[in-house]
Amino acid sequence: MTSSSSKPAEQRRILGIDPGSRSTGWGFIVAHGKRPRQCAFGCLRPPRGADRPHTLATLATGLEELLTELAPDVVVVETPFAARFPRAALALAEARGALLAALGRWGGTVIELEPARVKALIVGHGSADKRQVAFIVQRELGLGAQPPSDAADALALALCVLRS
Repeated sequence: MTSSSSKPAEQRRILGIDPGSRSTGWGFIVAHGKRPRQCAFGCLRPPRGADRPHTLATLATGLEELLTELAPDVVVVETPFAARFPRAALALAEARGALLAALGRWGGTVIELEPARVKALIVGHGSADKRQVAFIVQRELGLGAQPPSDAADALALALCVLRS
């Protein structure tokens, strides 16, 4: 039996998403086996001053465009953490909901990981700060500079899936 896929069997395409209401980080890794070969990253940022419905629609549309452009095999999304401020927690939950709805329409495999687990797998302890995560991501992917923190968190999510 022959495969009709043009991708080698060992190639994996992983998209990490770090939800945020003002900046949603994304990180994409193409790997052969367990070794990352290519990566791309960035942030989805709704226009400043946009109302909530427009902000959420912008995030969902941006993710749908990434899914079409990058064609990941799997998407990994950070789960929410306990926020101190109820209004901020609600905004994050709304953003995450818009992103999850877009992923539901996409229909592929979605994995959810807790922030402390990602930090433990990447840095070695669950209480690592964003700079430590960004440093390890930069080093492991051979990047010339540290990516923005939201994008670094998204790349860390993708690395966790790659390592598992």
